[in-house]
Amino acid sequence: MNSVIGIAVKDIKQFFREKGTIFWTIAFPVMILLLFTAIFGREIPFNANVGIVNEDTMTPIPSIPEGIISGLNSTGFLSVRNFTDRIEAEKELNATNIRAVIIIPQNFTQDLMLNGHANITLILDKTNLDVARLVSDGVATFFTEYYKGINPNYTEPIVINEEAIFGKEIGYKENIVPGMLTYPLLFSSMVVSTGAIVYERERGTLKKIRASPIRPINMLFGKTLAALFQTAISILVMAALAAFLLGPKLNWNIPLLIPILFLGSMNGIALGLIISCIGRSPQEASNAATTIAIVLQFFVGMYFPLEYLPTYLQQIGQFIPMTYAAQALRNIMIRNAVLADLTFTITTLSLSAIVLYAVGILLYKRWVEKE
Repeated sequence: MNSVIGIAVKDIKQFFREKGTIFWTIAFPVMILLLFTAIFGREIPFNANVGIVNEDTMTPIPSIPEGIISGLNSTGFLSVRNFTDRIEAEKELNATNIRAVIIIPQNFTQDLMLNGHANITLILDKTNLDVARLVSDGVATFFTEYYKGINPNYTEPIVINEEAIFGKEIGYKENIVPGMLTYPLLFSSMVVSTGAIVYERERGTLKKIRASPIRPINMLFGKTLAALFQTAISILVMAALAAFLLGPKLNWNIPLLIPILFLGSMNGIALGLIISCIGRSPQEASNAATTIAIVLQFFVGMYFPLEYLPTYLQQIGQFIPMTYAAQALRNIMIRNAVLADLTFTITTLSLSAIVLYAVGILLYKRWVEKE
């Protein structure tokens, strides 16, 4: 029994000697709690961008359409963007920059004021059922309350004619599988590469390499290839199991999926390399990588759309490379995107991978010089 207590005391003392390990042990629950509070602790836990096309421009009472646009903006969960025509708005809807388009037709004001009822058109992106349902219900509630406000003798609500951007709705399993394929980009690539350097430092491998003809930078490239191999295995296993167990009706466009997954993996490996070079011990580096990976999965749209995040957290998500990888996977597998649709995403992922890996190399060289 004394030996058990002695080992426990030794490990606890070692824990308190490593300030970085203490920091990440405390930071993990704090960050998770703050993140969940920011996401789910709001009165209005959702915000979506919607477009609006006002075709009722010849009305003698322009305040009606203007009041609708102003009212939609003040709902707290919808951010309205004005478009001049339906074609322009649908392009943004196809690019997932907005989640729905509201069209105020010609003679809307006249029908509303003279006939007591009017129609609008709501075009929804139904590739995510949760978002589509929230937007649809929110728009319906707004127009019902708006009509009550201008007509105290409320009789008939404004009729909303819904249209879907796709001919069929996408189920939950189709929506979740592309997010699942993003998982290895965070955990397999980043966590594996984090241990690549820091464990070799602990083992004294670098000193042996420096005494041999092998260049230290070659070890870094070798570790990168090994991390890519392990990540590829994780992706293949996850994709095969998802296809077999869930049977989702998705577009498995391999020639397009491979470059996105490769670039996403390289971004994860580069982040892991940076963490590895900064961490002072294997435990500290491992805790840091795991904590960062768990936190980042809430920002990249793996499990739920970014609209569920507060606006300031959505902006953080735009700086994380895996956000673009996750969106690209959904666009390919759900929206049948082609290469021309992915130009911006591929460019962004390529540039971020180059920059992050270059920073990792610089930190690695600095670490080599200290050894």
